[in-house]
Amino acid sequence: MEISLVSILLNNAVLHGQKYQNGWQDDVLPTLYRFIFMSKVLMVGSAEQSGGGVASVLRLMKTMPFWKKYQCGWLGTQIQRGYGVKLWYALKAYAKALFTIWRYDIVHFHTVPDKICLVIQMPVLLLALLGRKKIVMQIHMGNQLEEHTHNNFFFWCLNRADCVVLLAKKWQRLFAELYPMVRVRTAVIYNACAPTPAVDYSIKEKSIIFAAFLNDNKHPDLLLKAWKALRDDYPDWHVTIMGNGEVERFQTMAHEMGLDDSVTFTGYITGKQKEDVWNKASIYCMCSRHEGFPMVVLEAWARGIAVVTTPVGGLPDVIEEGKNCLTFPFGDAEALSKQLRRLMDSAVLRRDMAEYSKIFGEEKFAPKKINESIEKLYGEILR
Repeated sequence: MEISLVSILLNNAVLHGQKYQNGWQDDVLPTLYRFIFMSKVLMVGSAEQSGGGVASVLRLMKTMPFWKKYQCGWLGTQIQRGYGVKLWYALKAYAKALFTIWRYDIVHFHTVPDKICLVIQMPVLLLALLGRKKIVMQIHMGNQLEEHTHNNFFFWCLNRADCVVLLAKKWQRLFAELYPMVRVRTAVIYNACAPTPAVDYSIKEKSIIFAAFLNDNKHPDLLLKAWKALRDDYPDWHVTIMGNGEVERFQTMAHEMGLDDSVTFTGYITGKQKEDVWNKASIYCMCSRHEGFPMVVLEAWARGIAVVTTPVGGLPDVIEEGKNCLTFPFGDAEALSKQLRRLMDSAVLRRDMAEYSKIFGEEKFAPKKINESIEKLYGEILR
């Protein structure tokens, strides 16, 4: 009914437009068509109540002006729960997509090349293709691209898109080099840095924090090894490791290293407990080997915390060594110990890095800038 009414209006507009100059239809009708038909976006990715970086990115996107302008919907196809809950959640998402995807004009997938993720999102992708929707595939990964150069399923999905979004210029270049078979335009959109209140540096404690889904990729074992070499020299410092995953495995490792009294595992925490840990921390440590563009580093910068990290994901695009972070090579616990020692030895360095990083993050990754990039992308796709 809605489409028929709009068609009548457009036909009448064409008839009346013949009274005007020849260019009227070329200029006005496409604009009117876009306004009526191409103004809604469906985001597909992790559930809103999920933890992890993708959900954090989407929650922040939800606060940006483009979300309202394009009447965005959020279809959560994945959630960090047990297998039974994951399956039920995916089935509910498919049912919802079946009845709602037709009202959207762009379907914006937030995904990774892991086959499980691609399979979970496949029914929604097929519905989008059936409905001839514009498709954006935003890849939340970085150096993992090198591991999927023979993943034909991944290629097939990417080649169905109108645009592939990467999280850093570094990954855009690598994508072009490794994936010549994907003949789709690419764009770079950084993750945004949420604005935070002014930092109260007077409440900072001698605290090193680590936050992640604990597994081999995140490498909390590196921090434990580095801390074992440092603990006796810094008895007034403490390490807090946040996040779920293989918690018991790394707790056992810390116990065997004799670190029980100086390392705390909190599990996955939210609310005031999380705020207290973050706001009082002086150093954030990240040991990951694979990331897209780590939201957790942006959060540390926003909270005025000095960062020690591997040069992972899209960070090399923006690293200013000694100013917004200190880096160490992948898997090198000894180098991590040296960088941590530099920061623990100097309150001035910690404060200088924290203050610079907060300003840097708020300027480089301001939601306003990211919003402009997203609106530009959608505008180009809808032409």
